Amino acid sequence: MSQSLKPAYIPQAWETVDCPFCGSADRTLYEKFGSEMQYSYVTCGNCKLIYQSPRPVYNQHFIDAAYADYYQYSDSLTINDFAAVKESGVKMFQEEMDHLMKYDQKRTAVLDIGSGMGTFLYAAKPYYKEAVGLDVSEKMAAFVKEQLGVNVIVQQFEHFEYPRKFSLIHMSHVIEHIPDPNGWLQKAATHLEEDGILVVNVPNKRSLSFVAQHLWYKLGLKKQFASDWNDPSRTPDHLFEPVIPAMKYVIEKNGLEILEYFTYSRKDPSSTKSWFSRFMNRTLKVGSNLSFITRVKK
Repeated sequence: MSQSLKPAYIPQAWETVDCPFCGSADRTLYEKFGSEMQYSYVTCGNCKLIYQSPRPVYNQHFIDAAYADYYQYSDSLTINDFAAVKESGVKMFQEEMDHLMKYDQKRTAVLDIGSGMGTFLYAAKPYYKEAVGLDVSEKMAAFVKEQLGVNVIVQQFEHFEYPRKFSLIHMSHVIEHIPDPNGWLQKAATHLEEDGILVVNVPNKRSLSFVAQHLWYKLGLKKQFASDWNDPSRTPDHLFEPVIPAMKYVIEKNGLEILEYFTYSRKDPSSTKSWFSRFMNRTLKVGSNLSFITRVKK
């Protein structure tokens, strides 16, 4: 269906929310965005998180509208086609796994929250005795089971239970989509083995590219955050946009110790390929994505 034929998204209701990380009601407008500029990002005066408020009420109506077309893949896609998937290719996750193995010495079991088409699980499976995925899409769960032989549980993480704990829990570009990030981090911690690691990858709203775009917006040179926001059917599925101070705050608040954090690009997920990458992503921390490697505080 073309964009022009998609109906405009009209929320059932709007809700004004306090900061999803710290609960502060102190906020200032960051920017307007979306078709007809109906959505708002605000900046928390306390932890500096950028989040939506007011936002569409987070109910099943919103979830269906936001994620109906979230997973796009061909019915004929097989494991041999994984290399062609640019956004979440196996090579990218294999490089990430090489880096994570420095921290996970036990390597007993891995859980991937938001497993999608299974590219991370494909990269992680050779290292672990047991691999488990968690997703909300029955189609993608069936695809991963068929192609990889990996068990993918179709369930919201809030309700997830499992008979064993994990030495690695991985959630990549997932937590910014859910309304209770504190609850997710606390729950993840309960599913970690002793010395197990939790990896949280998120977009970086203070990246060089985002800062430049926002400057153009403030100068009146750019009306929209991105051109595809002109699509009236598009929903603001990121409930908040992470920044480094806010991420450090929420991770430590929930009893987790940060072992390492850095920014990265999709082409260099561990930000170690070149001196330029190390300088921009590990020193200046201005890459488009953020990675936090954490464990439960002792």
